[in-house]
Amino acid sequence: MEKNKEKKQMLFYPDFLFREAVAAVIVVAAILAVTLIWPMKVGDPADPSDTSFKPRPEWYFMAPFYLLKIVPSSLEIIPTVILPPLLFAALIALPFVDRDTERSPKKRPLAMALMAAMVLLTAAFTLLGILS
Repeated sequence: MEKNKEKKQMLFYPDFLFREAVAAVIVVAAILAVTLIWPMKVGDPADPSDTSFKPRPEWYFMAPFYLLKIVPSSLEIIPTVILPPLLFAALIALPFVDRDTERSPKKRPLAMALMAAMVLLTAAFTLLGILS
């Protein structure tokens, strides 16, 4: 005996779009509730008379910060202006470097080695920037 399974079809507009809008409102309300319950602490207000303050970037800027420390000032345009777009371009180009259809990381040594090298260099420069 064959069972006829009817697939319930849903129109994109207004049914699906309404469900997505309700989900988005729920997520925004949850984020708003969390921020109202646990507000972020900013810290002490700035004191312009304090000369002992040494500004430090956030953790995600520590790698370029360390690069600025090790590169001579005459070449500071390289780690600040030239290198970031090159790194982003390399990340975008990485899937096209090894066009093999194999999905296993073990069978894609070139792409995995390039990605590992980029991650390790970024982590090392970030750690060195934090420690400096």
